[in-house]
Amino acid sequence: MINFTVKGAIFDVDDTLLDNKQGAAEGSLHERSRLAALYTVGKKHGIPQLMAVTSKQNLDAFLTAPVHTLEAAIWNIFVMTGLADSQVINPEDPILKEIVALKNELHEDILLKYGEEMPGAIKFVRALGKGDLKDKFAIASTAVRRDVDVFLKMTKLKEFFPDARIKTKESITHPKPNPEVFNLAFDSLGLPESDREYVCVFEDDPRGIMAAKAAGLYVCAITTARFDRKALASLEVAPDLIADSYKEFAKYFGLKI
Repeated sequence: MINFTVKGAIFDVDDTLLDNKQGAAEGSLHERSRLAALYTVGKKHGIPQLMAVTSKQNLDAFLTAPVHTLEAAIWNIFVMTGLADSQVINPEDPILKEIVALKNELHEDILLKYGEEMPGAIKFVRALGKGDLKDKFAIASTAVRRDVDVFLKMTKLKEFFPDARIKTKESITHPKPNPEVFNLAFDSLGLPESDREYVCVFEDDPRGIMAAKAAGLYVCAITTARFDRKALASLEVAPDLIADSYKEFAKYFGLKI
């Protein structure tokens, strides 16, 4: 059980509230749209390295990117395939910009077609948000705002996350593991600094966990196909609480879902 009064909650979206289909044969939702964009742009410009990127390379590039952004994952692919010789991202690279734009365009259709909640996420948010906490929820995501809005509309969770409390890629300069997005989300709750340790963050990715811990928040990590309980517990910056499902989280928080 959580042994303190929860003052607020901040949620990541991909693989935390949204089931990104990790482990699916076709790849996760983001992997599908990213790989399609790489192939399309590679074919258009005659870049065989991009057309030959495998599903495994695509996933590894995301997982090993130093920061949690689409640009970092794609640039990591450039490095892995010899198209770039430095880990320092050139944000003005025209091929990078074209792939990012196309990936984001393709992803909306994939999200609308295949996007679903993580099992139990909607019921958990609604149960946790009963009473005073309903006005103390925020989103902290490095996804683009449009994708977050699409998901909240699909799941009818928008009532818990008004615009001012949704922090996304467009809100920040420094992506996770930098704590900026979580600091912005915490500030949006209007709580005193002394309440940071009583605000629960729900995350799945080590970079997000690191960012939330750096922001002084209480981190609740949900396991996924990529990061099981053992992997999360052994992180250099480990979460405060680990659960395999929202049903398990509900027990820790004394909720019925």
